Amino acid sequence: MSYKFFYLYLAGGTIALLLLIYQILAYYPDLSDTGIFLNLIPVLLLYYMAFKVRREKEDKDLM
Repeated sequence: MSYKFFYLYLAGGTIALLLLIYQILAYYPDLSDTGIFLNLIPVLLLYYMAFKVRREKEDKDLM
């Protein structure tokens, strides 16, 4: 993976997290567990990809 995608993954994860928080606040009384978990998956995936890209860059710097 390329380090240039780090900021893209980070921004995407942050936007997805903000949309998830908005969904929880806007639809508070009628929340569904499956809807929350399905919207949580992209957040976790994008933050995980940003973490992996960052770790790959640090590992290359050490070598």
